[in-house]
Amino acid sequence: MGKKRDAFWDHVEQLQGHFMCKYCNLNYPGGISRVKSHLSGVKGKDIEICLKVPQEVQAAAFLAIGGSNKKIKTTVTPIDVEQGGSVNFSSAPSMGLQQSTMPETIKKMDKSEVDKKLAKHIILNNISFNMVQTQSFIDFVISVVEFGSTYYSTLRTKLIPDSKTEVEAYIGNVKKTWVATGCTLMSDIWSDMKQRAFINIIAYSPDGAVFMNSFEISKDKKIGVYLKDIMSSVIEDIGPNHVVQFITDNASNFESTGDMLIGNYPCMCKTRCAAHGIQLLLKDIYSEVLWIHDIIDNAKLIVTYLYKHTIILSLMRDHTNHKELKHPCATRFASNFLMVQSILEVEDGLRLLVASSEWRGLDYNKRGMGLKVASIIQSVEFWSKEKEIIQTLEPLVSVLRLVDGDGSTAGYLYEAMERAKETIKQRCCINQANYMQIWELFKKRRIENVIHPIHAPAAFLNPAFMCSEDFRENREMKDGIDFMLGNFIIEEEKEDFIRELQFYHMKTTTLFTNTTKTMLKTSDPRVWWDYCGDCLPVLQKYVIRRLSQPCSSSSCERNWSAWEAAQIKKRNRLAPIMLDNLVYVRMNTMMMLKFKTLEAQDFEPINLDKLSDDLEYVDHEELEDYSLEPTDDVSSDIVTNNEDLSWLDGVI
Repeated sequence: MGKKRDAFWDHVEQLQGHFMCKYCNLNYPGGISRVKSHLSGVKGKDIEICLKVPQEVQAAAFLAIGGSNKKIKTTVTPIDVEQGGSVNFSSAPSMGLQQSTMPETIKKMDKSEVDKKLAKHIILNNISFNMVQTQSFIDFVISVVEFGSTYYSTLRTKLIPDSKTEVEAYIGNVKKTWVATGCTLMSDIWSDMKQRAFINIIAYSPDGAVFMNSFEISKDKKIGVYLKDIMSSVIEDIGPNHVVQFITDNASNFESTGDMLIGNYPCMCKTRCAAHGIQLLLKDIYSEVLWIHDIIDNAKLIVTYLYKHTIILSLMRDHTNHKELKHPCATRFASNFLMVQSILEVEDGLRLLVASSEWRGLDYNKRGMGLKVASIIQSVEFWSKEKEIIQTLEPLVSVLRLVDGDGSTAGYLYEAMERAKETIKQRCCINQANYMQIWELFKKRRIENVIHPIHAPAAFLNPAFMCSEDFRENREMKDGIDFMLGNFIIEEEKEDFIRELQFYHMKTTTLFTNTTKTMLKTSDPRVWWDYCGDCLPVLQKYVIRRLSQPCSSSSCERNWSAWEAAQIKKRNRLAPIMLDNLVYVRMNTMMMLKFKTLEAQDFEPINLDKLSDDLEYVDHEELEDYSLEPTDDVSSDIVTNNEDLSWLDGVI
């Protein structure tokens, strides 16, 4: 019986000693092994790769040359996952994709692991389903090769639902903890270019944040009315007894909604975003306190000029040991503090810079802005005022650093603001002319935008503060306890609450044993109460709920970019249920990964004394608002960027 003809000859036209590919019409010498190499997409054997071969033919040829278990070098084209397509290995230089060498020793992988890698890549990289050309996708393709090129998947029907199952397991575990800790609702409104707005809602607790849902409404509707109904439906879904507070961002819609919700759910309190309140205070100080405004503007002028020219920037780095200056952000007023701080750190280097022969030798340093910058840097008063600004604003930026992150900070905010208040009061005693205006601005924002009546008793119920030598009980704390008793404690538990509160206040040895005293230094206050408060069960229950809450919604607002990415034009072509699933999975996957990394950290106490040790508060996305890139164009003394530099008119 004769040898069976190889099926791959059907894809080429056999010539004498040559063959011509039926797909690309190119002519090559050689036999069937070169035919398979040409069709498989595998580079080698000194032959070009076919760019027009059908996927199923290419996959078969790939297997025929041992693609599942040999060392292969290949470039990867996207999987048309959105169309339900399968993996396609081909040469595609026009796509500009990276090449990846497969490992020599390939181990068979479980298909579920391959599924997870693809789903995580699509979800976390914010990419369209048919645009998979990052390194993480190449890593995924390597996993596919390890499994075998028969791997086939469809995001719509399998991977997103499978990922949703994993996410829902995380959500289920978080929701179980709400019985003890309760949760905080945070909300924000995102709008697109069309007449649409989306109300996004997150539930936050120490064990994780959960993206609850997103609701689409028309922009021409009264958002406040819809917001109340939406928030009410979410509260009912969670369970009214599990919602401890609703954090607003001071917008009128959220303010009025919060007031209406409190009327319906009296056991919940409405608080304002403390991080937003501190930013408003820093804005007030910059805008209204003239001497601070002038120093910060001079600091901005220095940064603008030094980053304007490549030559000057290089000289600056030589004189400052390559330390970079912080850039101010248009909507983050704490960045002014960091900018001043970064300039102060390189004072000696900047002084040497403007005194150097290299600086004096540049023509554009001899006029306009160059002369002004040199004059500022050589001014003794400028450096003295800079130090004064740092000493004045550092306590406020420390409070911002406390609340503008993830964690249970309700038991710390009041004490942190008290420390800031004392610092400003001391400054007023030294120089009322410079500090009385700051003191008035501080008092106004403290009441209106930062401190809620619940924060004072939260500090009192933080055992680490109550047991410290510096602790001073005040009227606000007593009024706060009265506020708690009247609003959050059910009638049949009020007497037990007061009785146990007195027991705690007396610092009895039954409660404060050697173990519990040691735990004050090692444990977050809510963790302390959970472990040590068994002898005061009613007080324990209410205190854990209050000390488990955040003071700001900014940590979760940073995740809204994930929502925005899912609303891009291409994805809006998806069916609504698919889009909802994608957003739900993406948002909660990001939160799940974040809180896994923060889990251990949130069990430890916060040391307010160390908050100012490393103040690095910069929202890197906001840096785009004030990007200062060096340029060799010296025809203009003002650098062009997206920020309004009209403030320079009064400086130069």
